[in-house]
Amino acid sequence: MGTTYVRRKDAFVFGKEPIELPSLSAQRRGPSAAVCASGHVFSWLVDPAVVEKYCAKCGDPILIACPTCDATLPADEGMLQWVPFYGNCMSCGRAYPWKAAEIARAKRTLAEQGETENWSDAIKARADELVDDIAADRATASGVAAALEWLALRGGEDATATILDAVERLASATLKQALRPTFPGLF
Repeated sequence: MGTTYVRRKDAFVFGKEPIELPSLSAQRRGPSAAVCASGHVFSWLVDPAVVEKYCAKCGDPILIACPTCDATLPADEGMLQWVPFYGNCMSCGRAYPWKAAEIARAKRTLAEQGETENWSDAIKARADELVDDIAADRATASGVAAALEWLALRGGEDATATILDAVERLASATLKQALRPTFPGLF
C-alpha cells in the first residue's frame, strides 16, 4: 500500500501528523505590513518571515504586529501611495508607537510651555485634553477653534502653535479640511 499525502492549507498530512512546510508555515500569520516604530513604511505587503529587523532611515525596529496585542499590521497592497500608516490598531484600539510618540511630543511641548508661562492647571488640562481629542478624531473644527480661543483668553495663547502642529501631525484629513477656513494656509 502506497503512502498518501493530503494537502491542507498550511501543511501536508502524512498519516495522522501534519508535516509543516517552512514556506507555508509563515503564511499562517498571513501577509503583513512592515512599519518601523517611528512610522516609516518598509512594505505594505510582506511575508512576516522575511522582514528586515531595523529601519534603514532611522534605525528603529521594524514591526509586523501591534506591540500591545500582537495583531498583524494590516497589509494592503492597494495603499502603496497612501502614507502614513494607520495610527491605531484595529484589534485593540491602542495607538501604534509612531502615533503615541507624536501625542507624547505634543503634550511634552505643552507641559514645557505651561511651566515656562506659569499656566494654571485648568489651562494645562484643557490643552492636553484637546490633543487627546484631536488624536482620537473626536475633535470638531468649531471645538478646536473654541478651545484655542479659550486657552488664549486665559493666558495660554502660546499653546496655539503647538495645538496646530498636533492637528497637522495627528488630525484626520476631514478635520484639517474643516479647519482651513479658520487657519488658512496651514493644512
